[in-house]
Amino acid sequence: MLETAKNGIGVPAKIANELRSLVARGTLAPGMRLGQKELAEQFSASRVPVREALKLLCSEGIIEHDPNRGFFVTRLSGDEAEQLFTLRHLVEDELLRTVEWPNEEQLEELARRAQELEDLLNRGDRSSWWDRHGEFHKMIFDLSPKKTIVREAMRLWALTDRYRALLPLPRGDSQERKVLSKHEFLTVLREQDTEKLLAVRRLRREAFERLLLETLEARGL
Repeated sequence: MLETAKNGIGVPAKIANELRSLVARGTLAPGMRLGQKELAEQFSASRVPVREALKLLCSEGIIEHDPNRGFFVTRLSGDEAEQLFTLRHLVEDELLRTVEWPNEEQLEELARRAQELEDLLNRGDRSSWWDRHGEFHKMIFDLSPKKTIVREAMRLWALTDRYRALLPLPRGDSQERKVLSKHEFLTVLREQDTEKLLAVRRLRREAFERLLLETLEARGL
């Protein structure tokens, strides 16, 4: 039952988190209608928190509302993707320029998470990999004291997450697989080199963006 909030998270926020994850994983496809009655049954909740969760996701741009037809998962478009990545470049670069270099304990935790991501890639666990991938980068963003910008970065991250469902995880020794490795992040964080940190992040972000836009174009989006 979701009627009782857990860990200080309200029911609407908890439902929104679940729906956000389902959209990011592609379980809820672009254009899919989201019925309030069906969602209330799925989450064992009343329609009130479901409606609040849907309104929250509307404000984030993840779903859309038509007064006559209901709520729908927002459709994908190459134009929107380009704009979102432009914003991400600006916001994330500002955070990386202002990071306070991690201590040894934080570096060890980042290394543990980087290895976990490698293990998930090897197992082909796409769903868990995307979740842990976001957590890894949020830990780096959180090194910046600019917490308002961190929140904006994660909002933009959530908006681009739904595009990730289009792309499979690369396997083997491909160039795409090398781009996903996090170990170079650890190296530049240990070196405390801001310019290298920006370059590493930019290289990986642009490679992902290029692949995504090619995929969208191939699908006529």
